[in-house]
Amino acid sequence: MTFNLKTAVATAALAVGLGTAAIAEDMRIAYTGYSTDNTFWIGVATAAAAEAEEQGVEFIDMTASSPDAAAQKDAVDRAIDMGVDGIIIGSVDNRAFDASLDNAAAKGIPVVAVDTAIDHSHVSSLVQTDNLAAAGIAGEYIVGQLGGEGSVLILGGSAGHQTGNARRDGVLTAAEAAGHEVIFQICDWQDACAFETTTNFLQSNPDIKAVFSAWDPGALAAVSASKALGKLDGLVVVGFDGNPANLVAIEEGEQSATIKQDNTRMGIESVQNLLNIIKGESAPAVVPIDGILITADNVAEFK
Repeated sequence: MTFNLKTAVATAALAVGLGTAAIAEDMRIAYTGYSTDNTFWIGVATAAAAEAEEQGVEFIDMTASSPDAAAQKDAVDRAIDMGVDGIIIGSVDNRAFDASLDNAAAKGIPVVAVDTAIDHSHVSSLVQTDNLAAAGIAGEYIVGQLGGEGSVLILGGSAGHQTGNARRDGVLTAAEAAGHEVIFQICDWQDACAFETTTNFLQSNPDIKAVFSAWDPGALAAVSASKALGKLDGLVVVGFDGNPANLVAIEEGEQSATIKQDNTRMGIESVQNLLNIIKGESAPAVVPIDGILITADNVAEFK
């Protein structure tokens, strides 16, 4: 799924027409992230709320307690009905917002996406990790650890999810280029699925020597599953997010590595970009943020 620069620029230009009413002292922005029960997303929301407070803007967090695409769409619709000045969306399902964003456009309420692209012309800016490049780093690390032997199991997000697909593709491309068989399984970002899938494939396919999870809690589930089977020794387990619990697992030698996302910067810049658009100023269509490979060699720097 691609981000349309031309339409993003056009939408940003539309924001210029919002005029002085959009710069009122009682400015309100709504935020709806993936969920409130996810460490990574807690960090995004905390940083975004702090930046809004710093800017003197009311921050309305409408995030559901667990990932729920329908509830998130409803939150966006309610924010539009409230007449907020702008909306930030960290989508559960980036295909769910067409009618809602049409409505936001009609009412002149700008929208910024964080973490995952939303393919709609009214989304003015996207702030996210460069997932494909970051996952490519993870893939090269896995290839280096395997030394030419073994298959790679990838635990993916949900079908058609832009972020999950990019993370899958980065690892898959690196592993297949090095001659490794890659097994991909959709897990809908669910830890229980990661545990069950890892258990099943390690039992049925002894050639699996590495597991990549597109999200860090899934990597911990893979660690737990492999430990329960007595197959953790020698297994390369790599996650994505840089969550504190995974850093502990890396330090303890159970998880091999993770890709850290700068969720603080993502939260801050999503608010900054939205406020710039509301005020009729420029904002980048895409803000790609580098991922950082964390292993036992550098984990102490990030704890």
